[in-house]
Amino acid sequence: MPPIAVADPLLAVVLVLVGAGTALARAWIAHRTAVRKEEEHTERTRLAVIGSVSEHRAAVVRACAQLEAAGRTVSTGRRRPRSP
Repeated sequence: MPPIAVADPLLAVVLVLVGAGTALARAWIAHRTAVRKEEEHTERTRLAVIGSVSEHRAAVVRACAQLEAAGRTVSTGRRRPRSP
């Protein structure tokens, strides 16, 4: 069986372009997801800080960071196995 590039050069080019397009789309989606998560985190922190007194703002930001970190560890997208 001959390689695809020898059998049909147009098919080989199309396959390479589809693969490159898929990789580009995945990278773009991952980037936009990361940007959106950061924007949401910043907005939540900003809203929390607005309602606080200036002496307590550092504590509020620390608490927001701890909540964000706790939320990331739980939401991995995988289901936990059931305990017996």
